[in-house]
Amino acid sequence: MSQKSIKFNFLYNILLQVSKVIFPLITAPYVARVLEPEGVGLFNFANTYANYFALFAALGVPFYGIREIAKVRDDIESQTKFVSEIISLLLVTTILCVAIYLGTLLLIPQLNENFLIFILSALCLYITPFRIDWYFQGKEEFGYITMRSLVIKVVSIACLFIFVHEKSDLINYVIINAASTTINELWNYIKLYKTGVHPYLTLDFKKHLKPLLVLFSSSVAISIYTILDTLMLGFMTDYNQVGYYNSATNISKSILPIATSLAAVVMPRMSYYTKTDNWEEINRLLKKSLDVVSFLCFPLMMGVIVIAPTFVPLFFGDKFVNAISPLQVVIGVVTAIGFNNLLGIQVLIGLGKDKLFLNAVLVGTFSNFFLNLLLIPYIGAVGAAIASVTAETLILFYEVYLVRKHTQVRFSGYRNILMCLVVSLSLIPIEMLTGHIVSGWGKVILFFVSGTLFYILATFMLKNPAVMLFVEVIKKKINR
Repeated sequence: MSQKSIKFNFLYNILLQVSKVIFPLITAPYVARVLEPEGVGLFNFANTYANYFALFAALGVPFYGIREIAKVRDDIESQTKFVSEIISLLLVTTILCVAIYLGTLLLIPQLNENFLIFILSALCLYITPFRIDWYFQGKEEFGYITMRSLVIKVVSIACLFIFVHEKSDLINYVIINAASTTINELWNYIKLYKTGVHPYLTLDFKKHLKPLLVLFSSSVAISIYTILDTLMLGFMTDYNQVGYYNSATNISKSILPIATSLAAVVMPRMSYYTKTDNWEEINRLLKKSLDVVSFLCFPLMMGVIVIAPTFVPLFFGDKFVNAISPLQVVIGVVTAIGFNNLLGIQVLIGLGKDKLFLNAVLVGTFSNFFLNLLLIPYIGAVGAAIASVTAETLILFYEVYLVRKHTQVRFSGYRNILMCLVVSLSLIPIEMLTGHIVSGWGKVILFFVSGTLFYILATFMLKNPAVMLFVEVIKKKINR
């Protein structure tokens, strides 16, 4: 596959990730006003609780599956064998996790009070064996993934506005989210069969257990500060704090995919180059990746920090004003995770250094867990936000150390990273200036347009490599 295909896969993935920004911008204000903080909090708590069990059922398969499928992407017989073994293994783990999940619903009073919501929210758990996006990512079919996701998102949004009108429609909202997940996987299976891969049940999956358990440990450790935050808030405070925190994290999560989309595209190629010990190509890919992530992450983070006091009340409503501070803190994960995905997923996992990746994640896991215990009882959602950002930052520092010590990968382009950070600081006076000109949504829109134009122009004049890369891709697209 040519280098050109990586660029267009990246653009497809950027389109997909941008949709993950735009669609929440359409739905989140409506959902927040209809369901209010308590309803939003309950939905997110139930969804998070179910996903925690789905995480255990998945056994780290998404990362493992991408890497292994990339190695046999030209061999249908090997792909069929691998997919069949993984699905058979996940059927066993899912049955066990579903049994434990149902038991907790019956035994824990707080969960039993909203039994139906938790049952419906767990559809993501029930269909774990059949969630095969990793297959298409390993095959680098990002065009298909993007188009399928966009269609399902549009239909889901239409259903939201048709069936959710008041706070009592929380059940309808849960059903819509569960149904979209089911349709997504059904579509995947139709596509899978058309490619010639016809899965079958088998007991020959023991060889996958050892590598999967290492990645599974990493996935569980990561969940401590991506999922457990919400669970700890729900059990230690109330659903209002969960609502504030998840409203803040939903903004950061909607922006985050833009910063992390490159790692998903490049990891299969990194695994492919590893087989041939092509370290020159690996280092070249990493440098370009660092340039692009720096270009995207710093302005996204700084822009949200300065506009949050204006944006949050307008977007979520006045009842969510307590989400401003958590958002200004937790948006820091955009930059940290952007770099972590490159070093952890693209480099360490891409090169088969799964145990090193686990070690890095554990550093953040323990710090996050204990900071949550310390801070949540006193400052609620803000405490959870501080714990998350601290954990991701510690992981970043440790991954830099691990990559330099245990691989032949070498970093370069520090000047470009510093350039993007410094130019991003210019968004502070731009926000102050726009505040003197207009207010409300006018201020948000003017800040976004003027800040984006200034940032792109400034980095272009400074000949930032990421800007030059985007210009090159656009020129080739136009000339085709």
